[in-house]
Amino acid sequence: MIVKDLEPQTHTDPLRRAGYEAERQMAHYLKRAFAEDRYKLVFHNLRLVRKDEVAQIDHLILHRYGLMIVESKSVAGQVSVNEQGEWTRWWNRQGRGMPSPVLQARRQLDLLLALLEDHTSELMDRSMLGLKQRTFAGIRRDVLVAISDSGRISRKSEVPELVKADQVPERISSLVQQQFDRTFGSSGFTDAEMTRLQSFLKARHTAVSVGDDHASQREGKDETRGAVRRDESGGRSAFPPRPVRSGRPEPVFEAAPQPSPERSASPVRTSQERQAQARPRPDVACRACGSVNVTVQFGKYGYYLKCGDCGGNTPAKPVCAQCGQPGKVSKRGPEFTATCAGGHTWAYWTNPA
Repeated sequence: MIVKDLEPQTHTDPLRRAGYEAERQMAHYLKRAFAEDRYKLVFHNLRLVRKDEVAQIDHLILHRYGLMIVESKSVAGQVSVNEQGEWTRWWNRQGRGMPSPVLQARRQLDLLLALLEDHTSELMDRSMLGLKQRTFAGIRRDVLVAISDSGRISRKSEVPELVKADQVPERISSLVQQQFDRTFGSSGFTDAEMTRLQSFLKARHTAVSVGDDHASQREGKDETRGAVRRDESGGRSAFPPRPVRSGRPEPVFEAAPQPSPERSASPVRTSQERQAQARPRPDVACRACGSVNVTVQFGKYGYYLKCGDCGGNTPAKPVCAQCGQPGKVSKRGPEFTATCAGGHTWAYWTNPA
C-alpha cells in the first residue's frame, strides 16, 4: 500500500534532476509490486527530524516484521565497490569516489529507530495483560541501495545490499518471507501497531520549503541524503526546525482514493464495497483473501468478519484512526460502531439488509 506518494519535483540542476528520476523509477516499481499489499506500507521521500538531526529517506517500507530503507542512486555509467568496501562512480572511463550509500542508509535507519523508540509507549502494545511494554528491540532492520536501470554494477567484494532498481521488489519480498519462515509468523507488529506507526510517520514528515531547499544546495548537502547534523557552530542550518505539532497523530486515511477514469462509470455493486471505497480501513477486510465483501457477525469469541468470497472468519479488531487505540464494537440493528478508550466513537460497518 502506498501511504505517502513521491511529490512531483522540478530541478534545474542536472544532478538533482537525475536523482529525482531515479527515485521516480523506484517508486514506479514499488507501486506495481505493493500497491495492493496491506502489510507492506510504502513511504516515498520521507523527511524526519529528531532533536538536531534530519533523515531524508528516499523510500521506506514498513512491513509486518520490521522496517526497510531503499536508497535510490542515479548511475548513468558504472558504480564499483572494491575489496575495502570503497565506492567509485565511473563515467567516460573517469572514476570519482563517492560515500557509501549503504552506510548513509544505515544512518537514516538509526535515526528513524531512535525517533520511534522515543515514542515506544504511544506506538507499541502492552503484552502479558498489560504488564509488559512491547519495544522495537526485536524488529527486522534492512537497507537496500537501488542502482538505476541504466547503470552497471562492478563488485570486487560481496555487497548484498546493492541491487538494480527492478530487482528491489523481489528482494523485499524475499527478506520478509525469510523472517516469516524464521519465526513461523509468530512475531512482528500487530495490526494496531502498524496502524499507529503509519499515522505517526505521516504526521512526522516535514517538507523543506523552497528557500531552505536552495540553501541546502548552496551549503553543500550530501549527495546521498543521509542523516544530517545541524551546524554546531551556531550558523544557519540547511534545514528548518521541526514545526510544533499538537501531539496527536494525523488520521491514517484522510480521504478515499479517487476512482480511475476507466472505472468511474462502473457502479459499485455491494454495500460492503461502497463502505470500503468511502472509508478504506485496514481493520475491515478478510485476513485470508483481503476482500471487503464481509459482514459483521457475533460468535463465541465476540464480533468477527465473515467473508462472502472465501468464507473465512476474521476477528473484528477496529483501531481508532485518531489515537491508534483498539476499539470495542457495539451493534444497533445492521449498523456497528466502535469506541476506543480515548473516548472516540466512529461508524465501523453496516451489514447489508
